[in-house]
Parts: sequence; C-alpha cells; structure tokens
Amino acid sequence: MIDVNTVIAIFVFITGACIGSFLNVVALRGLSGESIVFPPSKCPKCSNKLNWYTNIPVISYCFLKGRCEFCKEHISLQYPIVEALNAILYLACFLTFGYTLKTLFLLPLISLFIVIAITDLKESVVLNIHTYIIMALGLIYSLTPDAGINFIQSLIGLAAGYIIFEALARIGYIFAKTRAFGEGDTLIAMGIGAFFGIKPLLVIIFMSVIIQAFMTIPILLNKSIKNKNYKEAFAYSALLLCVALAYLFKKFNLYDNFALIISLLIIVCAILLWALCVILKDIKNKKETNDFLYLPFGPALVVSALIMIFAQSHIINSAKIWLGI
Repeated sequence: MIDVNTVIAIFVFITGACIGSFLNVVALRGLSGESIVFPPSKCPKCSNKLNWYTNIPVISYCFLKGRCEFCKEHISLQYPIVEALNAILYLACFLTFGYTLKTLFLLPLISLFIVIAITDLKESVVLNIHTYIIMALGLIYSLTPDAGINFIQSLIGLAAGYIIFEALARIGYIFAKTRAFGEGDTLIAMGIGAFFGIKPLLVIIFMSVIIQAFMTIPILLNKSIKNKNYKEAFAYSALLLCVALAYLFKKFNLYDNFALIISLLIIVCAILLWALCVILKDIKNKKETNDFLYLPFGPALVVSALIMIFAQSHIINSAKIWLGI
C-alpha cells in the first residue's frame, strides 16, 4: 500500500511539471510583451489553439514526437526540458526540506530562477518584475523561523548584491568603455542576497564566476583558434592553467609550503594580469566591430543559487576550509 508521503511526492512532481509548462508561457510571453493569460496556449508557428490533450507536460511532446499537431513543425526541446526540470527540482525540494515553510518559499524561487535563465539565455534579457518578486519573497522569508537569517541580514544581503555587482559592472568602463555585467545581473544578485544573506551570496558569486568560466572560456578559445587569433587563444588557455594550478596545489596539500604558495601567487597574478589585458583589449576592439561573443551571466548565478539551496551547509563548510577559517 502506498503511504501518504509517496502520494504527496507524486503530487508535488506532477504539480512541478504543470507549473513548468506555465513557466514557458511566462518566459516567452514576457519577452514578447503578450499577456500570460490570453490568448490560450497556441502553436508559436501556426498560431492554432492547442487542444488540452496536446498540452500535457512532457507526455504530449513524446506522444506528438516533438511536432505540432496541426502544422507538423518541430516543437522546441525547451518545453519538455523546462517542464521536467521544474518537476525534478520541486520533488528534490520536497524530499530535502519536507513539510516546512522553507519548502513553501523555495518552490516559487526555483520557478522564478528557471524563468530568468530562459529569458537571459534566449534574449539576454532579465525582466525586472521577476527579480523584484524574488527580492520581496526573500525579505518576507527572512521573517520566518526557517530562514536562518533575520530581516536585517536579508536587507544587508540585498544591499551587498547591489554594491558588489554594480562595482564589478563599472570596472568594465575602465577597460572596455561598457558595463562588465548587465543591470539584470545586479537585480538577480540582490534577490539572492535577500534570500540567503551576505555570506552565502559571496560564495554563490564565486561559484557563478567558476561556472561562467567553464561555460565561456572553451567557446571563446575555440572561436579564437578558428579566427587564428593565437595570442588571444593562449590568454584563454592561461586562465584555465591558473585553475589547474590552484587545483593541483589543493590536491597535493602544497598550501602549507610558504615558498611554493608565494611563487604560485606571483605566477598566477602575472598570468591573470597578462591574460586579462589581452582579452579586455580584444573585447574593446571587437566591441567596435560588433563581433564579440557574449554569454549572459544570469544563468551561472541561477545555477549557483540552486546548488546553494540543496547543499548550503556543505558548500559553506568547504569554503571555510579553502579559506582557512
């Protein structure tokens, strides 16, 4: 006999999939400026109204073999991926945190993160309303006993998100005469700060930089090689080398050797300074020819925040060990 917890877990999973279907509507219509209520769901190619049985999350996509019932055009994989992802994260949240206020607040946060990632990846746009809702949820959540931070700490985290990202964004004016990050990224950081507080925010930012580097550098490296810009390609390779050196020092416990750690810092700083000068100079030149490959930073922030949701204590402890505190 199936117990109550299993039934509720199944219900949470199905609810997550249905809400995931709605998230596609929220994201795509938010970009187009359409109402998220009217008109009803329709094919983006032929505009025919979808029948209910072709609108079942994930299942309908498989049943229709990824094609519209009417015009037979391919349906984007985005739809079933978002539906399944939201369902899985909802279930993971319920199984991790159970019947708590934390679960109640994290479920909408997860969905908003997914919407932000969609709009940022598709159009490099972060809609203000989505980030404002996250900020409001974070501040309200801080008033509950499950939050782990109080209202003042939530406000400090929100302010820290603004200060840190605006400071980083304005560094871009020094090197490339443009912001290093979009204003939407600042708003995302403010929402994350409001939910988690300043210490987890700093760790999330650090993780997001690493994630962004692993997503971006290989693409830019490949592009540089194809364009036969070997100086720039070597600069990107140097950034990866710095990461490898840091990992090797940690793996073999070489941080206890003062001479080696000082040598590493000098080498890494020299490599980073040279590589960043080459890359930023190239960015500036390509900005003038409108040929620079841009990848949004919002998704990296979102992924880092989702990781923090499910592994906050482990991540914070690991960060303390790395920093020696």
